[in-house]
Amino acid sequence: MSELITTDEILPLNEKGEQLYNSLESYKKIVGTNPKNAWVKANPYANNAKYLPIGITEELLSKIFPFWQVEQHGEPKLIGNSVVISVNLKVYHPILGQWLTYSGIGAVPVEVQKGAHPTDWTKINSKALHKNVPAAMSFAVNNAAKKIGKLFGSHLNRNETL
Repeated sequence: MSELITTDEILPLNEKGEQLYNSLESYKKIVGTNPKNAWVKANPYANNAKYLPIGITEELLSKIFPFWQVEQHGEPKLIGNSVVISVNLKVYHPILGQWLTYSGIGAVPVEVQKGAHPTDWTKINSKALHKNVPAAMSFAVNNAAKKIGKLFGSHLNRNETL
């Protein structure tokens, strides 16, 4: 029978192959850091709200945690004219030696033909759900990841400081 893998063997590594963090304090320092300005985008359809693209979020998750996964809660729902998805983002925290769970929700309006009422389901664009459902999933994952800390964009649209 093989030996169990130790916490030291699964700590995330930086580009030089060195451990990214080795204590709860150094972990908190990393996730408490603001994201790089180059990663931050503005959403022109939401009053230029700042956000991190899903690719950046996924890359950060892979660098910070040795293992992570997304579990969708139930089926996507239609609420009003939006596709809504709920997820649990699970990350393995090697310092604590356990899985942590962060919940998130994402919603995207279903695209309808120009000039159509938003709930006129006979006027849905042919590929709307093909792209709206994955977009809602991405928003849900980003929403969950924000709860980890500033590095994942938790404070991007806040004016309050301590």
